[in-house]
Amino acid sequence: MKRFLLRRLGWSLLVLWFVATVTFFASLRVGDPVVTLAGPHASARDREYIRRYYHLDDPPAVQYARYLGRVAHGDFGQSFRYRQPVRTLVAQRLPRTLLLGAMALAFELFFGILAGTVAALRRGTRTESLVLGATFVGISTPTFLSGKLLLVVVAYQWGLFPIGGYGTGALDHVWHAALPAMTLGLLGTAWQARLVRGELVEVLQTDYVRTARAKGLSEFAVVVRHALRNALMPVLTSLGLSFGGLFSGAIVTEAIFAWPGLGRLAFEAITGLDLPVMMATVLLASTGIVFGNLLTDLLYAALDPRIRRG
Repeated sequence: MKRFLLRRLGWSLLVLWFVATVTFFASLRVGDPVVTLAGPHASARDREYIRRYYHLDDPPAVQYARYLGRVAHGDFGQSFRYRQPVRTLVAQRLPRTLLLGAMALAFELFFGILAGTVAALRRGTRTESLVLGATFVGISTPTFLSGKLLLVVVAYQWGLFPIGGYGTGALDHVWHAALPAMTLGLLGTAWQARLVRGELVEVLQTDYVRTARAKGLSEFAVVVRHALRNALMPVLTSLGLSFGGLFSGAIVTEAIFAWPGLGRLAFEAITGLDLPVMMATVLLASTGIVFGNLLTDLLYAALDPRIRRG
């Protein structure tokens, strides 16, 4: 197990280096940040001063070496827009996005597994058709549309949740995050429900499930202790990819609900051509995906004894 972890960590670091390299050289092609910093009416002298101040006039190889050196020490440079260290901005925004992502993931797992289980147990009935129809709508509806609908109907017209913002105090933060987390988790909920339903239908037809029923176990014990545990293995695989999906969805969701998290910071960086912030957020999202997959492998080993023995 130790060798497995070390090997996976080595590959993870290699992937992150590759992402950092691609992101850096891609940032050189997205546009000239000096135009954004200086404004459209700045003189050539002012633009040249800004270029020297931020070392944008150095050769790409020198900029790349400096960038990797800073990243290795956790330094992402200074934001062009906020005139603050990117590390400070990330430290302020990241906990808010983690709260939103954790609530969205909990929503996704609970309602996705519940809906998928109900559809599998009620196979061939109207209940299954309703669940599958709802998941089709959830998969087909983009986040910006579902977020706007929930904002207008649930928050504005019905008044069940705050319209936006972050709130004050821990419980108020959670209350303000409820509707954005629901929006962020809708797509994943639909995918998880379909995945659980398909796997559980197959597992319920296996011999060991029939044996469990023949022993006189209750249907609840058969489903929860035997069938559902094995049907959830593919769900774990999808969890590793959910981290990246949650971050990309957070960019849109946080913009809709005025949630001051990392996704909104990334959106502002993209629109303002704030290259240090753009590269930092891309690298952080990639880190979430890489280590999310590593966590998935560990959960696999915890649920399946055959993997631990292997």
